[in-house]
Amino acid sequence: MADRKAASRLLIHDALKQRGFERAFDAEGGPAYVGLLDPSVLKIPISMRVDDIDFVEYPQIRIDPDYPMPARAVPHLLGLDRSICYYGKGSVVLDRYDPGGTVLQCLDQAERVLRDAIRGRSDADFAEEFQVYWSNTFVYVDLPDGYVGPARLQAAALDRKDGSSALVVSSGRSWLVSDLERVQRGEPSGDPVIVVSVPDPVTVAASGSWPPKTLAELNLWLRRTAPALVGRLEDVLRSKDCLSATVLVRAPNGLFCYRISVPQHLRKPEFLKNRRSRLPEAMERQASGTPLDRFIGVRADADYLFGRNLGSMRNLVDKRILLIGCGTIGGFLAQQLAQCGAGAGQGYLSLVDPDVLTTGNLGRHLLGVPYLGRNKAEACAEFLLEQLPLLAIEGYPGDARTQKLPWDRYDLVIDATGEEALSLALNERAVRSRPAFPPHLHVWLLGNGAVAQCILTGESERACLKCLKPELAGPPRHRAMRPGASLETISNLGCGDAEYLPFPVSRSVAAASLACELAIDWANGNPGNRFRSLTLDGRRAFQVQDGSPTSVHACPACGGGA
Repeated sequence: MADRKAASRLLIHDALKQRGFERAFDAEGGPAYVGLLDPSVLKIPISMRVDDIDFVEYPQIRIDPDYPMPARAVPHLLGLDRSICYYGKGSVVLDRYDPGGTVLQCLDQAERVLRDAIRGRSDADFAEEFQVYWSNTFVYVDLPDGYVGPARLQAAALDRKDGSSALVVSSGRSWLVSDLERVQRGEPSGDPVIVVSVPDPVTVAASGSWPPKTLAELNLWLRRTAPALVGRLEDVLRSKDCLSATVLVRAPNGLFCYRISVPQHLRKPEFLKNRRSRLPEAMERQASGTPLDRFIGVRADADYLFGRNLGSMRNLVDKRILLIGCGTIGGFLAQQLAQCGAGAGQGYLSLVDPDVLTTGNLGRHLLGVPYLGRNKAEACAEFLLEQLPLLAIEGYPGDARTQKLPWDRYDLVIDATGEEALSLALNERAVRSRPAFPPHLHVWLLGNGAVAQCILTGESERACLKCLKPELAGPPRHRAMRPGASLETISNLGCGDAEYLPFPVSRSVAAASLACELAIDWANGNPGNRFRSLTLDGRRAFQVQDGSPTSVHACPACGGGA
């Protein structure tokens, strides 16, 4: 490894020497190479550092701080150190096996980017990179998609270590703010915000001071790039009895926020009460200017959280789901359902399980040591609410058959118990209660986690769970286990551990994922194959084709759908 690194360093050195670069040290005292980009025309002095010879991180190329840049903003320059953004992160895979050619490739690309930037050919790129130029401070935005109008800027304690974060909400309420915080602060709390929308991307003004640091500079920039926003900040400041005002801009290229606070010497009744309408003008006329705060908006609303990763697919928001069994499959399935929106909006997620978490569960369960001795359903609900407090999730200890639950009000019931007798009892109840009961989705593992399977039932012409194996001692309709495949069981009675089937946690997660996929398809109105099978151990099990089996007359539960 050391020899390869040394050889790579030598090839890099030789390639840069041939390009006219010399070894040196950069402003941070680190090893670098210095030379010229576009040596025949622009002659831009730069330094280049190649810290990562695996080229996972692109070599750093900086313009010399003494080089006189044009009196205009230049795209693709990041921060005060004049680093050149010549490739977007992850956009190009560099060849680690040709280190000399790779550094020359980077130099050539940086030269092309910088030449176009300085000559104004890539000013349109400002809009795409606007976040980089605007701020490196973030504010969370919990607003309905497309919302415009009044809002509040609050503080929310999201991180136990880092303290509070800034949050924009429309009604003074957000799932990111606990009820206790609301009571302590009172409502409405926070500073006033006006949320506005513009049809075109906001971008950098190539000429003039950038970024705007005062109210005067802000208005100069707005007149050039978004004239409709001129005066909106002042309107908030005039009309509200507050010490700061904020504008949140919805643009096609992102959410951008700016805030101004009344300086200390103007926080007097003369201005705050009697001359409130003149306050913005007094702030803008100050010789030093009133400092402006800038933020990047980060969406934190439920639609974004649960819809972002599904694209055009529907999520589980507004769905009422009952999950029975919060063990090795059900715990992970509960988490996946929650991350897909179960419990959000008008929906809720109910969890039922009679068991408590023991040390034997920790190797393949969602929950860990802090929940030992707790009921699994209640503990899972508590864990998920800590991660996603906007959801409506409740845990119920005990047997699902004796729980007083509104079965007919659920949209979907999921059985993840993995206990065949209980699953058949739940299936029987569902069949006998058609059509009043919702569809049932059963998920289980066969063998030592060799196969994960699930089935969605509820349609009279399609198979119920018992239809997959009409006779208890008979063969299944869809054979999965290979002949002679042994079933390993372990009984550690001396350790207080009941008999169990050993298999790794990966099998539990795979089964949960299989069921979650079917639940998502159901929510989108097209379940597709109602019976699905995933072989995880080809030595013990066959590959079983997915499908939608019909009911069978020999089924003692549904009698062929009757």
